Amino acid sequence: MMEEGQKLAVRLVGRNGRRRFDQSSKDRLIAACLEPGASVSKLARDHGVNANLVWKWIRKHTQPLASPPSSTSSFIPVQITAASDE
Repeated sequence: MMEEGQKLAVRLVGRNGRRRFDQSSKDRLIAACLEPGASVSKLARDHGVNANLVWKWIRKHTQPLASPPSSTSSFIPVQITAASDE
């Protein structure tokens, strides 16, 4: 679990006040949240971030990576022939 004195490292604060966090700090917080018995809300509060943001990070971390688009075409070639009068 993360040490009590350890906070999320802020990498950048934009003009609008939005903070960008260091990826390794986020990874440590996510790992602490995924431990059995851990409270995401408490850990988020202890680190000064919103719990919903931490849940978003956890979902992004745990979801499988999207597969790259296939190089084969999804379309099937179609040939149109003239209608026959019978």
